[in-house]
Amino acid sequence: MLSHDENALITRVMPGTPMGNAMRRYWIPALLAREIAEPDGPPVRVRLLGEDLLAFRDSAGDIGLVDEYCPHRRASLFFGRNEECGLRCVYHGWKFDISGACTDMMNEPE
Repeated sequence: MLSHDENALITRVMPGTPMGNAMRRYWIPALLAREIAEPDGPPVRVRLLGEDLLAFRDSAGDIGLVDEYCPHRRASLFFGRNEECGLRCVYHGWKFDISGACTDMMNEPE
């Protein structure tokens, strides 16, 4: 029988935990490609290893899996616009590509 601490060690999968770090080294099926809408369609919510994520197709038809929350003010990108190869946050206009990189900050100086 495992102790409480041993059980926590092997069952907690949040970011930064030992098992979470181990599990993030492997492919984890999240959903089928056909479950994601057509290019520039609405995103799909996915929860993996305690993280809230969004899957979406960009304008080119490529699939991305990104953090659901915008890093600026933590607004949900689920309500954002999927446009021109990225998800645009409706709160302040930042746009993120399929890798999660911010490609446009329309309200920030160059």
